Amino acid sequence: MANLFSTSLPTQHLSTRSISRSVDQVAFKESLKNETKFAYVRSLMLLIASSLDMLVFFFPEQLIGQPSVPPTIALVGLTACLISSLLLIALLHPKAWRWLGAIQLAIPLFDSALIALFTANIWYALGETKPEIITNIAAFCCLLAVSGGIRIQKQSSVLSTVLALLNFGYAARLFQLDTAVSLFVLFTILGTGLLGMAIAGIVQRQGKNEAGRLLMNQFLPANVVEAAFEAPNRLLDEPRTCDVTIMVTDLRGFTQYSEQLQPEAVLAFLNELQGLLSRLVEEHGGWVDKFMGDGMLAVFGAPRTLDNHAEQALRAAQAMLEAVKQISPLPIGVGIHSGPVVAGCLGTDGHLEFTVIGDTVNVAARLEALTKQVGYPLVLSAATQQRLRSAPLYSLGPINIRGREAPLELFVPAAKNL
Repeated sequence: MANLFSTSLPTQHLSTRSISRSVDQVAFKESLKNETKFAYVRSLMLLIASSLDMLVFFFPEQLIGQPSVPPTIALVGLTACLISSLLLIALLHPKAWRWLGAIQLAIPLFDSALIALFTANIWYALGETKPEIITNIAAFCCLLAVSGGIRIQKQSSVLSTVLALLNFGYAARLFQLDTAVSLFVLFTILGTGLLGMAIAGIVQRQGKNEAGRLLMNQFLPANVVEAAFEAPNRLLDEPRTCDVTIMVTDLRGFTQYSEQLQPEAVLAFLNELQGLLSRLVEEHGGWVDKFMGDGMLAVFGAPRTLDNHAEQALRAAQAMLEAVKQISPLPIGVGIHSGPVVAGCLGTDGHLEFTVIGDTVNVAARLEALTKQVGYPLVLSAATQQRLRSAPLYSLGPINIRGREAPLELFVPAAKNL
C-alpha cells in the first residue's frame, strides 16, 4: 500500500480551527439546553402568577380583603408572561447558541427587573400592610441567585447573585423589614448564590466532557469513544477475544497517480476518499481501526458486539464500490475475512491505541491484495460466507494465500461488475 508523508499546513490549520469551533459549539449548546429548561420553568411560574393576579384583580375583596386593586397588578403579570414566552421562543431558535453570550447576560437582568417591578407593584397596590409578601420576594430572589448555576459562565452566576441581593435589599427597604430578619434572608440568598456558582462549575465540566467526547471522535472511532465514556475501565482491562469481520481496502494505482499531483491536492483527495469510506463503515456499524495512506482497515463486531457483522461488512463494501466511482478516477480493492481477533489497548501509559490483532487481520489484508490477481474488486473468505444468511456469492474455489500453508476457498459477489 502506498504511504504519504507530505503534510499540507493550511489544511491542517483549517481542520484545527474547525474542530475548535465544533468544541465551542458543543459547550454553548449544552449551556443553551439548560437555559431553555429554566425558561420553561420561568414561563410556567409566570403563567401561574399571572392567573393569580387576574383573579386578585377581579375578586380583590374575596381573596385579599381589599375593595379594589390597581389594574397594574394584572398588567404587569401579563406583560412579564408575554416577554418570557418571547424569550423562550428565541431560545428555541435553531441558531440561538450564536446569541447565547448576550442572552446569558440579558436574562439575569430581565429576571432582576421583573422581581423589582413585582416588588414595587405589590408595594404600590397594598402598601406596607402586607409585609408577608416579603416571603414570596425572598423566594424569587433565591431562585434568581441559583439560576446562574445553569450557565457555563461563572460571571453569569455572580451577576445573578448580586442582582438577587440588590432586589431583596430594595424590597426590605420598601416594606421596612426588621434589620436582623433582612440580614438573615440576605445571607440565605448569598448562600443560594454560592451554591449556584458551585453548580455552574459542574455544568461547565459537563460541557467540557461533551466537548471532549466530540474532540475524541476526531481521533478515535465513535463506538470506541462511547465505550470509553460509558465504561472506561473495560477498555483498559486485559485484551479480550472477539468474533469480528475485518475489512481492508486499497486504492489501485495510487502511487503512480499521486506522482502527478501536488502534495496539497493528494491530501485533499485522500481526505475526501477516506472520509467517504469511514462514513460508510460507521453507517453499517463498524469503525476504522487505522488509515494506511490510501488504504484502510475497518472492524465490524468489536469492541461492541455486532450479531450480523459479516452482513454489515459486505453491505458496507458494496456501498463503497459504488460510491468511490463517483469521486475517484481509481478503483478500490476490498478484502473481507471473519474470525477471532484480540481487541484491546496497545502501547504504554504515555500512548495507548485501541486496536485489533490476530491472523484474521492478516488474512483480510492478503485477500485485498488478491483482488488484483482474481480480477474482482471485492473478495470474501469462506469464513465470512458462512456467516452470511442470504447473499448471492460465486465461489472461486481454493486459492493459495501468501504466508499460509493450506489454501482458502474464496468468494466474490455474483455480479462481477461490483
